[in-house]
Amino acid sequence: MLQSFTLQLKQTASDIWLFLKNPKDQPAAVDSRSIKLRILLYVLLIDVLLTFAFTGISQLIEMIGWDTGNTHAVLEMMRSFPVWAFLLLGVLAVPLLEELIFRYGLRFKSGYMALLAFVAAIALGVLAYSLLPLEGAIGVWVILGIALVLYALNGDAVTSFLEKVWSKVYGIFFYLVAFAFGLIHITNFTDFNYASAAVLLIPILIAPQVIGGMLIGYMRVKHGFFWGYFLHAGHNALFFGMALATMSSFERLDLQNENYTLQVDEYVRHDQTALASKFIGPDSIGFENQKLHDVILALLDKEESLVELDKKRHQYTAIDLHFKTHAASKDIKQNKQLVLEQLQEVYKFDVTYRTQKQDAWDVAIADSSLLATNAVADIGKSTVMYNEEGITFENVTLGELVGAIEKNFKVGLIAKRELLESGKYNFKLPKSDFEQAKEDLKTKYGILLQSRMELADLAVVSFK
Repeated sequence: MLQSFTLQLKQTASDIWLFLKNPKDQPAAVDSRSIKLRILLYVLLIDVLLTFAFTGISQLIEMIGWDTGNTHAVLEMMRSFPVWAFLLLGVLAVPLLEELIFRYGLRFKSGYMALLAFVAAIALGVLAYSLLPLEGAIGVWVILGIALVLYALNGDAVTSFLEKVWSKVYGIFFYLVAFAFGLIHITNFTDFNYASAAVLLIPILIAPQVIGGMLIGYMRVKHGFFWGYFLHAGHNALFFGMALATMSSFERLDLQNENYTLQVDEYVRHDQTALASKFIGPDSIGFENQKLHDVILALLDKEESLVELDKKRHQYTAIDLHFKTHAASKDIKQNKQLVLEQLQEVYKFDVTYRTQKQDAWDVAIADSSLLATNAVADIGKSTVMYNEEGITFENVTLGELVGAIEKNFKVGLIAKRELLESGKYNFKLPKSDFEQAKEDLKTKYGILLQSRMELADLAVVSFK
């Protein structure tokens, strides 16, 4: 049985090699679905083996230290969609769209050529609009419109000409399509640095997709469009399934030296129901199941209203972070800065500062008796709950109240420390109306917010 399997695998590999040496628009003389299915499985196995080989090369390059980017579009999609939606898109929808774009035209059909001309005209028109002044874009649109009209009037002649040259240029066309399919996947590296020497690695990075494009092209030409699609969907199902099953988290950073140890592990999917914690002490810093954005805010040691952070990047990234210093110094601020600098290296972001005027609010007690009516006995646990009706505070200090107001309304509040730490209270405030929240604080709880302008140092976090 093993010998039969090996012989059939060699035969399939030989057929693929003969086709790739001289691609021709000629289907195979195979009608049986069972035979096509067996060929599909052998081609998928060859595809998997080659993908693993080139993935190993990519891993070796990363170990050497070449920077190819840290954010991958597939990982971001895994984080941002439910598992069923991720698999629906990645295994069924996206492969079908890519096959229609890249492989449907590998068999000559006059209708497809017309559709391709129309799609190309639209794409060029959109590109002209984005790159050229309006006058230039209009000029391009006019030229494209004339070209489409000429094509429509001479469609039969164009089709006849293409049929004559099709076999002569087919090999070049086949490989251009495979290369274009691979090249488009470089956009999966969403923070790829095109200005660095990493551009030299593009052929290696896209090699799995280029080879995959050739194998899918072989199945499409020899056995039909849907067999190429099945190969594409099978490839994605296998590798995406393996990623979901094995990559719950992976190591981003592991530093150990005589001064400190620092380890950062990143979650492939952030479990919002799992416990999350953070600790910042004199000689250690720890975050468990925390959003990267929240970790950065904590390390900056600035109120959220004084931080400008692009939350579209890494919005679903969650990490575990463990830092321990061995030095005699117990400087918490210095330790925070050290950890922040290491995260900057890993996640490629800059922190700059600028001074700007900010509308700040002084917190004062206008009616202590009214505030006292909302005081509660300390039960040891405080909760802040957000819902459509508003924000509910239970057993919180005034400091926790101030922190939640700053976070929700993106404002700066200023209060004396002794005021923030005194007593435990229950409050309820609207979530989306700051003016109404101020009024409720004054009339229901005896807390007054008084506006004043001040200069503030704003920290700007920008991902590269």
